Amino acid sequence: MATPTLQIPLVPSLHAMERTVDELCSDPGTGASRAKQLRALVGAYERAFTEGGLPPDAYDDLPSLLAFDVTRSFFELAVRGLVRGDGKKGERESDSALRVRGRCLELIAQKAGIPFELPEMPPAPNLAPVVAAPIRALLMRRFETLVDRVDRKVTEPFRLRFLAMYGIVLDTASSSGTLAAQHEAHLAADLSSMRVHRPRSGRAATPPPPEEWPLSPATRQALRDYLPVRASLVAPLQHPVKHLWVSLEHNHTGQREDGTTVQEPPGVPLLKGGIQRVFAKAAEVLNEEMEELHRERGAGLPPDWQPMPTRLEPLRRAVALELEQHEEHQGGVPQLVVLRGRAS
Repeated sequence: MATPTLQIPLVPSLHAMERTVDELCSDPGTGASRAKQLRALVGAYERAFTEGGLPPDAYDDLPSLLAFDVTRSFFELAVRGLVRGDGKKGERESDSALRVRGRCLELIAQKAGIPFELPEMPPAPNLAPVVAAPIRALLMRRFETLVDRVDRKVTEPFRLRFLAMYGIVLDTASSSGTLAAQHEAHLAADLSSMRVHRPRSGRAATPPPPEEWPLSPATRQALRDYLPVRASLVAPLQHPVKHLWVSLEHNHTGQREDGTTVQEPPGVPLLKGGIQRVFAKAAEVLNEEMEELHRERGAGLPPDWQPMPTRLEPLRRAVALELEQHEEHQGGVPQLVVLRGRAS
């Protein structure tokens, strides 16, 4: 038997919540992500009423709906996965999702001028990125200024490709596998955003849906510098290349049907291992330069300096944690100096 659908106008408190959410969503200061979270919360409360898990007083008005006991009952249902709207009813909501719902309730109460006490939420993870923001910013600055150096250890095509790739990581927290699967067609025509397809994780049956991420002005410029390089590399090939990140040299070895090996030309798609080698080389260049400065010029290293890891994952995880924390508190994706090391 199908679960009956609750009519929001018939529940005064829920109707009042929906009106307040409409006002919040029409506010220019409310981002699209936060608006989506607020509307999802209304749907969650509708399912909570349908489940019959809220106290009778919850029906009266918005102050009653936001009362502490009612709010606590709502989160008890949420923890049990009974208010989910993603087809996964009965699966416990993540701590992050619970914190987002709590923040949305605080915004609704603030907008309506209603005193509100939020039950204790799961603690947010301590933001202890493996690669600190100053070190991430230093890596960016070093590769930006290499253009003026005659003793640099990397070629100009490498520098341009790395800056574009690094910008995508800082804006989207893409992993090496995600980067390797990116196509040029995933970029908006004006380079203002990128469609990110992340791989299936854990025991999930299907990969997550695509995500649309805004790109910072710095990343857009880096892409404008890199894309002509890419075009010149793929043009001589006899087959079209869809992938965004391609090789710069004859560094891919293929095998013919007769078992003999052949070097593939520049312009072929970089695989996951190739992406990882790009970041390893960039980290090695930064670490070597910092050591040389310290040794030859007697210059002190920055107080927060730690050698840049040669793996991409610690860097990606640091960015992902900051983006997730900002999403919880602000409902949007930041373009902050702390992430990029420069104004975006």
